This record gives sequence, C-alpha cells and structure tokens, in this order.
Amino acid sequence: MSATTVSRTAAGSAPRPPRTLGTAWVVWRRHRIAAWTALAVLAALCAELVWLRGAMTEYVAAHGLAAPCATEGDCAAHAAAVEEFGLRYGGFLGGNALLLEFLPLFAGMFVAGPVIARELESGTYKVAWTQSVSPLRWFAAKLGLPVAALLVGASVLSAVFLWTWRSVGHLDHGRLVDGTHWYEAFDALGPAPVTNVLFGAALGALAGLLLRRTLPAMAVTAFACVLLYWPLTAVRPYLADPVTTTRMSYLETRPFAGKDSWEYERGAITVSGTRLPDTDCHLAPVPTDCLARHGADGYYLDYHPPAHFQRLELAQAGLVAAAAVVCAAGALWRMRRLCP
Repeated sequence: MSATTVSRTAAGSAPRPPRTLGTAWVVWRRHRIAAWTALAVLAALCAELVWLRGAMTEYVAAHGLAAPCATEGDCAAHAAAVEEFGLRYGGFLGGNALLLEFLPLFAGMFVAGPVIARELESGTYKVAWTQSVSPLRWFAAKLGLPVAALLVGASVLSAVFLWTWRSVGHLDHGRLVDGTHWYEAFDALGPAPVTNVLFGAALGALAGLLLRRTLPAMAVTAFACVLLYWPLTAVRPYLADPVTTTRMSYLETRPFAGKDSWEYERGAITVSGTRLPDTDCHLAPVPTDCLARHGADGYYLDYHPPAHFQRLELAQAGLVAAAAVVCAAGALWRMRRLCP
C-alpha cells in the first residue's frame, strides 16, 4: 500500500459503493428518459381514471341509473340515459382496459430489446464483465430495476382502473359497461395485469438472450405474447368449476343464469346426460323434432356468475406466474451458457 493510499484512507475517504449498485446506477442512467416518460404517462392515466370515475358516478346520480325503472315512461328514459352513458364514457373505459391488456406486450418488448438484446448486440456487456461484475450480477442488475418499475406501475394502474370500473360495473346488470363486463375486461382487472406483465418481462428476457439482436428479439416477443394469449383465453373458463343449469326450453336457460353472468357453453343434453354442444336445435323450425333426432330432451348451460370472478382471477394468476417462472428459468440457463 502506497503512502498516498494510506493518507487517503486515514483522511476518511468514503468507501467505494458496491459494484452491483454501480451497475444499477448505470441502468438507471441509460433508461432514465424512458423511466421519466413512463412515470408521466402513468400519472396522466391515473388522473384520467380519477376524473372518469367522478364523471360516471355524477352521471349515474343525476339520471337515477343506480335503481331500476318503475314505469314504462321511466324505463324509456332509463334506456336513453344508459345509451348516452355508453356514448360518453364507454370509449374511455374500453380504451383503458385495452391499454392494460396490451401492457404485457409492451413490457416484454422493452425488456427484450433495449434492456437485454441491445447490450448483447453492441457488446457493451463485455465492459461490465471486465469490471469485476459477474455475468449473473450484471443480468440481475439489468433486469431488477426495469422489472420492479414495470410491476409497480402495472399494480398502480390496475388498482386505479379496478376502483374506477367498480363504481359502475355492478349497475343495471353490467349494461352500463357494455363491452367491458368483468369477463370481457378480465385481463384488465384484479391481479391479471400484474402477473401478465411479469410473464411478458420474463419472456422478453429469454427472447433477448436467445436472439441477441434488438429488433428480432422485440418482434419475437410481441409475436409470442399474442400467440400465447389465445390458449390462455381458451382455458380460462375451465379454471374454476362452472354453474350448470338444464331446462326443457332453450330460452329458459339464459334468464336463469342472469344478465351479468359469463355464459360460455350451451347445447342440447340427452336423457343419459350426454352433452351435444353443436346441435343448433334452437334454430330449427321445430326444435322438439331436432332434439328427438339427436336423442336429446332439453338444453344445458354452463356459466360463471360474478361471484366466480376472484376465483378465476387467482387461478389464472397462478398459471401465468408459473409460466413466468419457466421463462425466467430459461433466461437464467441461457445466461449461464453465455458466461465465459
């Protein structure tokens, strides 16, 4: 140790911060413009949702939409007010729900491209690895700050949207939020946006490490997010046991389920209980003759009432979180393979 070093130590110079903290600071410096922009957008969206909730509740109170109509004249005015409500506020609700549904895609593309693939494509990661920062610590620092920010932002936006949606989502059997019923805006309500963003980020990290090119990684992540969305929606009704009703008449099944229930499967049923989903006997000129030809004597309906919302949300959240863990494990495996 030189005399200069000793004198500096004796003078009480501040110790050097951990290198992992320095790496996180570099990540912040590189993406600070995007971070401040995202924060401003989040604040604007939350303010817009707060305004929307106030405007919708004020409209509902002014037009008496919280209670059912009593007379024929009242029902006509009620229907007109409901239609006007949809014209005024339906686009705002639908637009916010759509944004939350596409948030995982944006998160995955951001992680895949600017955060991971661009570093590997440009070769700047080699500089960090030669500064006594291990590849795994570099990988953790590169992902930690962006993913944490994405999850916090998604949680805040999802909570504010749910708070806004609930102010009118239960009124008039969901007619006020036509197009954004609880089962139509499923990926914008509850924990779904948060777990979906986590999956998108993990998928983006895996794509970025595998392809190591910015634009291809972003394109593949976007394609994979869209492609995997369809199996998720197909399996969603079966994540919880439905309520099943059987009736002799096709028209009797729907009122029994309720207007705000998620009706996802209906068909004919035989005496032995065998289901025939695609008979379309209710469209035949003589439905009873059609049922007889298929050996059926009635109809069945599978549906989820609004009380199943939380059960379905938690089941899907667990499924998506498990998929995110698989993608994260794949990204970690690929990171280890890249290590010299």
